Formats: sequence, C-alpha cells, structure tokens
Amino acid sequence: MAVRFATISLTFEDVGLSFEVSDARFEIDREVNNQGRRTGASLSARLHVILDLNSNTRANENAVKLFNISIQQDDIVQKFSIDWLNPFDAAGGRTLRHLTFSGWVSHYELYRPQATGLDAFGTSSLTHDDSRTGRADDQLFVTFAIAVDDDNIANLVLSS
Repeated sequence: MAVRFATISLTFEDVGLSFEVSDARFEIDREVNNQGRRTGASLSARLHVILDLNSNTRANENAVKLFNISIQQDDIVQKFSIDWLNPFDAAGGRTLRHLTFSGWVSHYELYRPQATGLDAFGTSSLTHDDSRTGRADDQLFVTFAIAVDDDNIANLVLSS
C-alpha cells in the first residue's frame, strides 16, 4: 500500500459535520475562445471527493447525510471547508491546504471500483471473495458545485 500524501478532512460548516475522505480533487475551469481568451462569465469550480464506505462505521452514516443533501428540492447554498493535513506532523497534522467554499452537492454516485473477475451480476456464492451477490457498493463519489456568483465568490478561499 502506498503512503498517502495527506489526510483529507471535509467539513459541512452549516451542520457541523466533519469526516475524513479518501481522496479529493479541486478544479477551476473557464471557457476560452480559440485564442485562449476567457469568454464571458464562464468561471466554474468543483470539488470531487471519494469516501471509502468501509473506512469506519460512521462512513455509511455520512453517505446517507450526503445523499439527503444531494436530493434537496432547491440548490441550498451551504458552507464547506476541506483540509489536507500532513499525517506525519508530530503536532497531530499540520494543515497543508485549507479550502473554504459555498455550494451544494451536484453529483452523488455509489460504485465499486475493484474488478471482480465475473462476467455477470450476482453469479457466484456469497462466501466467494469475488461475489457481487449481497454486497453493497463500497465507494462514494460526490461532486460539489461551488457557487462563484457575486454573493458567494468571497467564500472561495484557498490557503496553506
């Protein structure tokens, strides 16, 4: 197993929920014309996180909470933060990067990334290691749409 660069902690500031995620990717994108110049107000920002549902007993609870946020009727803008922490820091995890933003869940996906070696769904016994039968998906992939309008752009802050 490779050594991880950092421990990643995601916090929902409005509800006081905080938990570790397996991986996180932050991206900012702008549309450009064929000369490479920005076109209009095309700024978009996203945060993609992966949560291993087998990592601890609370992971499944967090998956349900994220699901409930993802199906809200309106795009309720909430405040979030994410910290990349140095796991080898003697003081208990010095913050390497800290990102705060306002936004909402725009994509929620349960999946199982490992190959099972089986051709069809549920074709082997429950006791076999490669079985798909009776096993729930064990990875959660969530994308947060980051609000970059005039009211929320000031909440988008990256610091180290």
